[in-house]
Amino acid sequence: MRFFTMEQDKSLQDVIRFRDFDICGPRHIFYKEDAAEINDSNMMYLTPDSGEAAPDFIQSPVYLVSDKVKKVFDMYEDEMVFKTVAIASKERETIMVYHHLLLDRMDMFSSQTEFYSNGSVKKLVLDSKKIGEHKVFQLNDKRFPNPFVSLEVVESLLRRGVIGIVWKEAEVEWRS
Repeated sequence: MRFFTMEQDKSLQDVIRFRDFDICGPRHIFYKEDAAEINDSNMMYLTPDSGEAAPDFIQSPVYLVSDKVKKVFDMYEDEMVFKTVAIASKERETIMVYHHLLLDRMDMFSSQTEFYSNGSVKKLVLDSKKIGEHKVFQLNDKRFPNPFVSLEVVESLLRRGVIGIVWKEAEVEWRS
């Protein structure tokens, strides 16, 4: 059982830029429990001088995944919640469909996770028994805001040629 954090690749060149939002600025994280407060569909606009590279995972201003990522997540995880976001470029007369990713926050920490005296995490270890059959989740801890995905999900996404995502492996304690 192998899991990875999913992060936006900030080194991607010529990335799209949102009007009225700083894509590299602070992020706003919404969870599955917030779904009722968020419109089912939203519209965002690109700046007139926006780049052309559209990453398949955008972390800011909110978590957005491309249609291709949404389809893979739906295959591996039941009861996922997404809100559709149309991203329009008036200058290019194009629209891209993304989905606002809303995940359950879950306690997947192993007892082997180590913390510094100030509360920051020294060593993160996930508990395989708590993970169970989950393939996509978010930890119930603000110190780990990024989604975690299983190796099967990563491989499926890579086969589909996703761009702009960095994967970092997390340690998992195997328990039966």
